[in-house]
Amino acid sequence: MTDVPAAALVWDDRFLSYDLGRWHPFSEGPRKLGADLVAQWAAAGEVPLARPAPLRAATVDELTRFHTPSYVRRVTEAGAAGHGEPLDRGDTPSFPGCDVAAARIVGGTLAAFSTVLGEGPSRAFQPGGGLHHARPDEASGFCIYNDVAVALSCALGAGTVRRAAYVDIDVHHGDGVMYGFYDDGRLLDIDFHQDGQTIFPGTGEPEEIGRGGGAGLKVNVPLPPGAGDADFAAVWDRIVPPLLEEHRPDLIVLQCGVDGHLGDLLGRLRYRAATYERAVRTLMDAADRWASGRLVVTGGGGYEAANVARTLGMVGRRLAGGPAPGHGEVLPDAWRDHFTERTGSVAPTEWEPVELPAGPSRIADGLVGELETALGRTFP
Repeated sequence: MTDVPAAALVWDDRFLSYDLGRWHPFSEGPRKLGADLVAQWAAAGEVPLARPAPLRAATVDELTRFHTPSYVRRVTEAGAAGHGEPLDRGDTPSFPGCDVAAARIVGGTLAAFSTVLGEGPSRAFQPGGGLHHARPDEASGFCIYNDVAVALSCALGAGTVRRAAYVDIDVHHGDGVMYGFYDDGRLLDIDFHQDGQTIFPGTGEPEEIGRGGGAGLKVNVPLPPGAGDADFAAVWDRIVPPLLEEHRPDLIVLQCGVDGHLGDLLGRLRYRAATYERAVRTLMDAADRWASGRLVVTGGGGYEAANVARTLGMVGRRLAGGPAPGHGEVLPDAWRDHFTERTGSVAPTEWEPVELPAGPSRIADGLVGELETALGRTFP
C-alpha cells in the first residue's frame, strides 16, 4: 500500500444540519452512509485517504461569486426567522439555520477544490455536495445554494483554473450550473439526465448548446424513462472522451447523483453500479491526461438509502485507488449495523458488483444524431 493518498474525502457530520424536514425526500443521511462506507474501507488499511480539516462555511464574498447579494440576504434572513417559508415555489423550504447549513455544504465543495488545486491529493470526493439546481437568485429542487457553481465561479474567477469541465449524471438536469455558465467559454458542461419532458426541471434539450463564448460547450443528453446501463454507455463512450480531449480542461468536476439508479423513488432511469463506475473511471483517466489528475466528485440526488450509500461508497473507493467491487464482496459488519440504526431498514449485505455487460442500445444512435445536428459536428 502506498503511503501517499490518491484522494481526499471531504465530509463533516455538520452537513446533516442541511435538513429540509422530516417528511422531505432529500436528506444528507444517505450521503453520510456513503462517506462512512469509504472511510471504513480505507481505515481497514486498503489505501490511505486524506481528510481535509477543519471544514468551514462559505463566506458571503464566496457565495456572491455566483449568487446575488439580495438572494444571500434573503437566505440569511430566512435562517434567522426559521418560519419554514419556501425559498422557491415550494420544494425547498427554509429552516432555522438554513443559511449556515447551506453555506457549510458550499464550504465543503470549496475545500474539495482547494485540495486538488493545492498541495493535497489530485482527487477529492464531496458526497454531501452537488446541489446543482439553485439559481443565482433563487433556490430550486431542494438546493438552497449551488455549491458546484460557487466553487467553479471562484476557481475560474481567480484564474487558478483556465478551463474546466463539468459532467453531471444526476437523473435531473443540472439547470442551475448550465444556465449559470451558459455564455461562458471556459466551462464545458456535459449533462446526462432523464428527458426533461418527463421529469423536473423540464430543461436540458440537445438544442440547448450555450450562447456567445459558451456556444457548443453545453451538451445535453436527455435519456428516455427506462434507459439503463447499455444506453448510457453507448452514448457516453462516443461523446465524452472526444469532447474532453477538445476542451482539455485544467479541472474536471463530476456531479454523481444516484437518483438514476434502478429503484430510485423519484427517477425512472435504470442504472446500476456499472454506470457510475464507468463515469468515474473515464473521468479519472481524462483528468490524468489533461488536468494533472485534478478531479472533484460530488454527490447529488438519490432517494433510496442503500443505493445511494453503496454507490457513493464505491465511487469514493475508486477515487482512492481501490478496485471496483466484485461479486460476493461483503460490506463491513460495523457499517451494516450503522446503516440499520440510522435508517431502520435491513442493510445490504454485499457491495453491488459492477461487472454488468453493456449490450446493445436501442436509443444511442438517435440521441447521438440529435447531438450532432445541434452541435454541428460528428462523433466517432
